[in-house]
Amino acid sequence: MPTMEISEIADWEYFESVAQVLEQGLGGCWKEKLDGLDQRYWDLVVGEQTLTLHLEHYLGISVFVPDNSDETAQRVCMLLNVSPPLRG
Repeated sequence: MPTMEISEIADWEYFESVAQVLEQGLGGCWKEKLDGLDQRYWDLVVGEQTLTLHLEHYLGISVFVPDNSDETAQRVCMLLNVSPPLRG
């Protein structure tokens, strides 16, 4: 599952603004929002795909995109102005 690094800083307000951009820009809906003391995992359903927006206190904010969803990954990159994930 490709990972896109959004921010090296684990900012909860920024996380929520990224979530709003993804929800509106991709036309998805939130399936699950799990919040802990230093982590957040929010699953966004877009069509038949589920993306995961993740915040980790020591790692920052990232988005996990399902394999074989290059078009969705490109849309996420455009919406958030980030580089595409590297492929192995």
